[in-house]
Amino acid sequence: MRPFAKELFRKFHELPENLTPKHYRFFVFVNYAFLLAGLFHFAFIWIFAILGVYILSIYNIFSSLIWVILIYLNLRGSKILPLVLANIEVWIHAVLCGVIIGWNSGFHYYILSVPLILFLSLWPTISKILVCILNGIALVILNYYTNISPPLTAINPVYLNWLNYTNILGIVFAISYCAYYYRFIVLRVENKLEIEHQRTTEALNRLNEDLSDAADYVKTILPEPINEGPVRSNWEFIPSESLGGDAFGYHWLDKDNFAIYLLDVSGHGVSAALLSATIMNVLRSHALPRVDFCEPDQVLSALNRSFPAEENNDMFFTIWYGVYNKSTHYMAYASGGHPPALLFSRSTDENTHVVELRTPNYVVGGMKNAAYQKDVHSLKDDSCLYVFSDGVYEFMQSDGSRWKYKEFANYLLDLHSGDDKDIDRLVNSAKDLNQSNAFEDDFTILKVSFHLI
Repeated sequence: MRPFAKELFRKFHELPENLTPKHYRFFVFVNYAFLLAGLFHFAFIWIFAILGVYILSIYNIFSSLIWVILIYLNLRGSKILPLVLANIEVWIHAVLCGVIIGWNSGFHYYILSVPLILFLSLWPTISKILVCILNGIALVILNYYTNISPPLTAINPVYLNWLNYTNILGIVFAISYCAYYYRFIVLRVENKLEIEHQRTTEALNRLNEDLSDAADYVKTILPEPINEGPVRSNWEFIPSESLGGDAFGYHWLDKDNFAIYLLDVSGHGVSAALLSATIMNVLRSHALPRVDFCEPDQVLSALNRSFPAEENNDMFFTIWYGVYNKSTHYMAYASGGHPPALLFSRSTDENTHVVELRTPNYVVGGMKNAAYQKDVHSLKDDSCLYVFSDGVYEFMQSDGSRWKYKEFANYLLDLHSGDDKDIDRLVNSAKDLNQSNAFEDDFTILKVSFHLI
């Protein structure tokens, strides 16, 4: 018997496959509520037999079997039928007892448990209210009938009062029992949720640490600013809250040619950052075979062949790649789906001239046989080149609009002074417009100054 009871109670807490976790609390609660109801009806078999009301004793034999069936249906995952049949059984029992031995026997009290069970269920609210109203109306009708019609079987008033008080205590116990078990189940579920919450929090903390480490790694492969010489550089890199795919670099290819590049991998997260770092290492180490890194179109074509999106989790990237020759003062460049670089120069009339350096090329990695073209621009005077990702202007402003490229370019023109504070002023202004120090995308801008000799 004990192994059977142990297995039964285990089943009480084992959610059927056709029910979702949101049904768990009510599923367990109903199992214990139906078990209690079945035990009550089993006890009534002997109580009515002792009192000589055999018809009610026989009915409670069937009632006990009905509650066993209802428990079985609930364990099978039936969501509506067990509650409907339970409500019907409670009503039949209350009506039979009221008609046969009278209202004062107190068996109608058990109808009070119906709203408790209904409103703990996952039924639609309108259905719960409707069923409770029907139960209330039926209870009023039963009270009216039993007050105008004498009971069919008269029993000793002492026994009748004993039944009434026993049923009052019984319904109080039943409601308290159900409330206790529901609270027990809720606390158990909340404890499990708290444990899962702690595990999730720990996992998120580890993930954030990994993201922070990944962001730190990306920063370690970025070049140091150059403060002296014919080519000087400065930059600002602010990773977004979720790790992005921006990266940039510059270095001398030989004594005359200086390479500059900035790329933006689609998407966010560790995978985008890792792909970005991999491409950076390829460019820094010149690890593209049979490619002249002084020729931007060759570089983009080789990158497109080496990093197809279908082999990199459907990620492609945009890039601006340029090579400045300090002897000829020519800038060869190519862009693949990237915002144009802005070249600022001041002529003899003291006016600042701006040139957009861009080529109409496709994003890199997005099309297998894409052809890439380069262009060349001659630097006539000392100049400043700004290369950036779209994260420097595509952020939400306080009025709900996004800063557009043209607005950013005009702002940069007004801001440009040729000193080392341009980028700092731009960053502070962007933070004010964004109303936050954190950007939704990587904020990356590179400034390279060329001093003609």
